[in-house]
Amino acid sequence: MKKDLDKNKIFLFSFIISALSLAIFDLQTIPFGGLTYSTCKWDCLWYRDIILHGYRPQTYLVPYQMGKAAWPFFPLFPGIAASVRYLTGLSAEASALLVNQALFFLMVTVSALYYRRFISQSKCYLFIILLCLAPFSLWYKIQYTECIYGILTIFILYLTRERKYMPLFVCAFLVTLTRPTGILLVGTCSGYLMLNALKTRDLNGFLNGAFPVMIASLGLSLYMLYLYYLTGDALAFSHMQSNWGRYFRFPGAWIIDSITHRHRINGVISAFIDMFFLYYGFRKRMYLETSVLLVTFLVALSSGVDSLHRYIMGNPLFVMIFCHIFDNKSNKFRNYTVLCLFFLNMAISAMWFNNSHYFF
Repeated sequence: MKKDLDKNKIFLFSFIISALSLAIFDLQTIPFGGLTYSTCKWDCLWYRDIILHGYRPQTYLVPYQMGKAAWPFFPLFPGIAASVRYLTGLSAEASALLVNQALFFLMVTVSALYYRRFISQSKCYLFIILLCLAPFSLWYKIQYTECIYGILTIFILYLTRERKYMPLFVCAFLVTLTRPTGILLVGTCSGYLMLNALKTRDLNGFLNGAFPVMIASLGLSLYMLYLYYLTGDALAFSHMQSNWGRYFRFPGAWIIDSITHRHRINGVISAFIDMFFLYYGFRKRMYLETSVLLVTFLVALSSGVDSLHRYIMGNPLFVMIFCHIFDNKSNKFRNYTVLCLFFLNMAISAMWFNNSHYFF
């Protein structure tokens, strides 16, 4: 009975804080042309194109998009948004925004329940506040994949820990249709299951641990087969990334290059902040969660320092690690830190609306 009451409190608190967070964010957009216009920038324009026209077999031949195409943007999110557009008659931008803002509460709730179950019961409500109001919660509220990817990430980690294999297979399949890094997430969780099975000499558990990454590979393979049918190149999504300047190098090389040439220093700063919190996560024995972030960090950094803050700080697992800085700290420290993060959230959102390239 007490357990159900605690869950209901988390549901209610998550709803209130996420609704407040969305209201503040949506009100911020008014001076910048309104909600759908001011939020749809950069990658959102590619998602809009997929929602309206699907994937095109040819690259664009227009200024600023010469030789580019939408192939690196995986189909789950624009597919859901296109379905919402068909059912509601909304614009492509509004449909994609509706999907994320409607799912935002679910993402906050499942993350909070996971945090309470496996990380800490004492700071669960603080975690909800930070997840909703911290600087990079921006990514969950706009027409990007962060919200859906965050939900699937938490589901996959929960199902991995609970050894619930059938729903884990479904989520593994879906996450690789959301982002290419989905295969890394599932692979890390499969490795976790297989290592634990080896320790206990459980052959059945070892095989069950291997299946999620096989199912995830199937999802990725289906998209690659589609691209082969469409363009004649199964790796068109990867080759297009190279066309945008995101190609593989040793991760540290990108940091050295940015420092030497004095460009994208914000990405370098983000990389060092990420590395500190990855170390901090392992130190706090959050091995599974931090391993997922570490693999994502290394692969993202191997193609550049751009968007590291999005891939790492925009992940609910990062907020779980960040919450540990409040261990054994006073209420005064907690309150001032949360207030500073909230104002930083407002500043970063304003930069987004003003097309600033400093953070994005």
